[in-house]
Parts: sequence; C-alpha cells; structure tokens
Amino acid sequence: MDSINFFNMSVDFEKDEYIVHEVRKHWFFLFTHVFFSLVLLLVPAFIYAGISILPVTLIFPGNPTVLFLFLYTVWFFLIWVSIIVMWTDYYLDVWIITNKRLIDVEQQGLFRREIASVDLGKIQDVTSEVDGIFATFMKFGNLNVQTAGSEREFVIRNIENPGDTRQKLHASIRNSSVENI
Repeated sequence: MDSINFFNMSVDFEKDEYIVHEVRKHWFFLFTHVFFSLVLLLVPAFIYAGISILPVTLIFPGNPTVLFLFLYTVWFFLIWVSIIVMWTDYYLDVWIITNKRLIDVEQQGLFRREIASVDLGKIQDVTSEVDGIFATFMKFGNLNVQTAGSEREFVIRNIENPGDTRQKLHASIRNSSVENI
C-alpha cells in the first residue's frame, strides 16, 4: 500500500490505486497575496518619511531612528510570517484524483488539516464554472462535485483550467465504473 505524506499526515492508497491528476489553486492567488504583502512592507517607510517632513518635531526619549528600525523589523517579521503561512496554505491545499476516489486535502492555518475523500462511484454531478472576464483570461475557476447521500459537496475553488480537471474526473469515473463491472 502506497501513501503520500503531507508532513505528519498521510494519504494511504489501496494496492491497485494510482494518481490520475493533482490539482492546486491557481498561482495567481498566491502571487496577489505575496504582492500585497510586499507592498505592505513599504507602508512604514512612507509613514516615517511623512512624519520626517512635518514641521512639528516629535520628541522621543532616545533615538527615533532606532525606534523606527526596531518597529520596522517587527513589521518586516510579521509580513514574512504571513507570507510563509499563505505559501503553506497554497502548497498543502491539494485535490487528488485517483482511479478510485477524489481526495481533498485542506490546510487551514499552520496546525490544522482536513483530509476527506469520496469514492468515484458516489459522485453524481461534476460542474465547472469560470466567472468573469479576468477568470476567463487567466483560466481559473471552481469545480463543484456533488456526491450521493449525506456526504458533503466538494468545492474546489480557484483552480487552473477547471474544465480540464472536470474532464479528467469524468474520465476517471467512467474508467472506475468499467473496472467495477
């Protein structure tokens, strides 16, 4: 029995189960988070420059430049930690289509992860949606997987080429039903 290890949690596969397709969020969503975080790194410098050109003199005990550098270092550290958390969430959120099931690995923060799976035979409906001109241009959207019974609906958000993933999932469902006959 093979398995994929996601740090301390693993996804075990049956003896004849193999990965057909692996899906992650579109790179654009990680890029936008990182870009805005890097822009936030500049905010204290603009505040310091704005305060420096004011005709009012602020009096601090000690050196105000050292205080600014200390506060900026703390700010810099917090921004980098947030970027690391965003990257971890991006990297560890994965949807795996095998020849037998759909596996959803959802990272929530640094210390919480949910792993859910559904057999391909229990999938009733698969729809993909691309909403808007920007999503059409960048080729990202959502994949909705409706399952039978009381199991939850899988919504795979902001993935690259959701139509291709839908087709691969449909092909896996067809092949799974042929193997079970």
